[in-house]
Amino acid sequence: MKSFLTFIICFLLLTGCNRTKEKEEKQKVNDKPKISILGVFHFAGTSDFSSVQFESLESEKRQIEIKDIVKKLKEFRPTKIMLEYPSVDSKYLDSLYNETLNDNRDFTINEIEQLGFRLAKELNHNRVYSIDYKLDLPFDELIEFAENNDKRRYENMIASIKAQDKKESDFLAKNSMLDYLIYRNSDKEDIRNKDQYLNQTAKFVNDSNYIGAKFVSKWWERNIYMMTNIDRWITPDDRVLVIVGAAHRAVIKDFYEDRTDIEYVEITNYLKK
Repeated sequence: MKSFLTFIICFLLLTGCNRTKEKEEKQKVNDKPKISILGVFHFAGTSDFSSVQFESLESEKRQIEIKDIVKKLKEFRPTKIMLEYPSVDSKYLDSLYNETLNDNRDFTINEIEQLGFRLAKELNHNRVYSIDYKLDLPFDELIEFAENNDKRRYENMIASIKAQDKKESDFLAKNSMLDYLIYRNSDKEDIRNKDQYLNQTAKFVNDSNYIGAKFVSKWWERNIYMMTNIDRWITPDDRVLVIVGAAHRAVIKDFYEDRTDIEYVEITNYLKK
């Protein structure tokens, strides 16, 4: 009887210790800073190789849609909002946000202000964060090599990019901006975005010239720099929202999903609510 009671007591103590350990481990995970990444198209147009065509976002319809997106992003409860703006020019962006915060200027038509500034202002944030790192991609070298060494592949790639641009432009013309962002921030689109670099651009090489690999590695390098700029501002209790071009999201998202020190949170869970 005595040994049975001893067994029961040891069992209860062991169970209690295990539960405490599980609770501590769970608490440790929950205490990690959280990050979510919203991939967008550039509202003001872009000089990028690929771009989406759309009507003016100043219309009443589109402005209502933008405000609806901001309302859903607020549900994430971000403590910091980080934007695709050169970190070396952060003081200028700070000055623009301060003017906006003090009602001395309206939001201009770009995603930085329409989404980033608007959201930060509604959350009473005293600043926003610039995390971009400009790194020149060897476009001219890539095009010259492709036209001289692999013209058919190059023409097929350009046709594929134009077809995708048209698909996105048509989708945006027929749907709300919220629907577009849900579509654009899907796993399927993230994979397609990376595939464009890894399965197409990277193949422009020969025995003496690895320009395709150089181009793609430069793109990943730029995104790594952006990740480190994000890291500079993260503190333990943060809930960070990063707003960047969708091609950046596809790569940076992978970095944070594989990190053990930060919890990645998918923004589409909030956009779909």
